[in-house]
Amino acid sequence: MRVIMIFAVLSSLIAGTSTLAMADELTNIGSELKGEMGSMASEAKGEIKGEQEQMKDSLKSKRDQMRADMKAKREQMRSEMKGKRDTLKAERKEMKKAAKAKRAKAKKHAAETAESLEPSAY
Repeated sequence: MRVIMIFAVLSSLIAGTSTLAMADELTNIGSELKGEMGSMASEAKGEIKGEQEQMKDSLKSKRDQMRADMKAKREQMRSEMKGKRDTLKAERKEMKKAAKAKRAKAKKHAAETAESLEPSAY
């Protein structure tokens, strides 16, 4: 019976010691996991920050490119419209010249007709 009692005490001591060792080991594992998770989280945070910066730069360059394209299109449209406006001005000027010449010719013709209708003194 003594042997059984000694065995029971020894096994409970061993079990108690191993439980303490297991608890200590679990605490160490928990600390390691916590540290590892923290380092992984900071790495992921750094990667995400880098990706965000890249996306921001990409969007900024796209926006700048779109602005430059729009500005170029506006300038092209302005120059086209200026060309059309200048063409129309030239046409209008030619039409005014032609109308003026036509009026002068009509006046001259009217004066000649009036002269020819007058009785001659000769």
